[in-house]
Amino acid sequence: MLIFILYRGIKTVKYIKRLVSNKERFSVLIPPSPNKIVINRFKSILYETAIYCLENEKEKNEILRIFLEHIPNFLRSDSWSFLLTPNKGPWTFLTWSKNLDFVPLEEIAFELENEGENIRTVLESNKSFFIKNVKENVMWKQKNPFTVSWLGIPIKIGDEIVGVLNMDWFKTKRFTKMEKELAKAFKNEIEKVLTKVFGLNELFLNYHLDPLTETYNRKALEDYILNHPTVNENIALVFIDINDFKTINDTFGHMIGDQVLKIIVERIKNSLKTEDLIFRYGGDEFVLILKNINNREDAEKITNKLQLIVSDTILIEDYTITSSISIGYCLLPQETNDFKKALAIADKKMYIQKKFSNR
Repeated sequence: MLIFILYRGIKTVKYIKRLVSNKERFSVLIPPSPNKIVINRFKSILYETAIYCLENEKEKNEILRIFLEHIPNFLRSDSWSFLLTPNKGPWTFLTWSKNLDFVPLEEIAFELENEGENIRTVLESNKSFFIKNVKENVMWKQKNPFTVSWLGIPIKIGDEIVGVLNMDWFKTKRFTKMEKELAKAFKNEIEKVLTKVFGLNELFLNYHLDPLTETYNRKALEDYILNHPTVNENIALVFIDINDFKTINDTFGHMIGDQVLKIIVERIKNSLKTEDLIFRYGGDEFVLILKNINNREDAEKITNKLQLIVSDTILIEDYTITSSISIGYCLLPQETNDFKKALAIADKKMYIQKKFSNR
């Protein structure tokens, strides 16, 4: 009976060999490796994530955070975090596992920027770096009583390393060959997809940008209002009109006028917080969305400041130009929680101020 089974088995193998080519024969007779299955699953998740981020117009840091949070699901660790390492500006943690919520991450980021030899090694080599026992490694300077083994994975988008993914284990970790291959594959795949997504995101944002002032355009404002039909947070919608801008164009020419416009916008931008938004609504009209404005005193303070900095003399070539702006604002949700109504209210207040200043 055993001889018969063996004979039938050999006949079956020979039959399969005749049916398939050399390339196909391998896949028919030998199943794919576990690593390949995991990597293919990881790829499919990345592409699903890419579509989600682009469809929902996510900002860069949010895109980065969403993508990176997939890696710990595949490379298991006791804790993890992602450290942003810009060449200019302080290092900060973008995202981390829940068990690090009560850890002083700002202090750790500062220590790593100044003394983190392990992170510097990762950034300079652009290669993952594993430390089996941090207590025996001279590079490890962190005052972390829990971490025993650590892995740092650099993430590069285009030509720039944006940060390091930290994987921590609270006991000695033996990093297997399979895990090393997976870590390398995850790094390569996530960098390829992120580079493409960031490129597409730039194209998308450019569609929403005003090319002269590099602010968001009216289409971007319309999309923002469409995505925020009602407002519950305390913000101020500010409508700005540059007074007598047509006279500047007529007197000095449109090229000088464009430069004046860019300077005024730059002054306004420098007076805003990072989370505030500025849109070019028309030729010399702009709309601001100012976050965390709780009352009229807050709004008056920023609008008075804007009027003051815009009125400073502008020097272009041999010309000395003075300018001013008219401003109207609406507080949300105090006056209304509807963006369209807020825009109309702010526009009307701006027009009243403009009319009064021309008397």
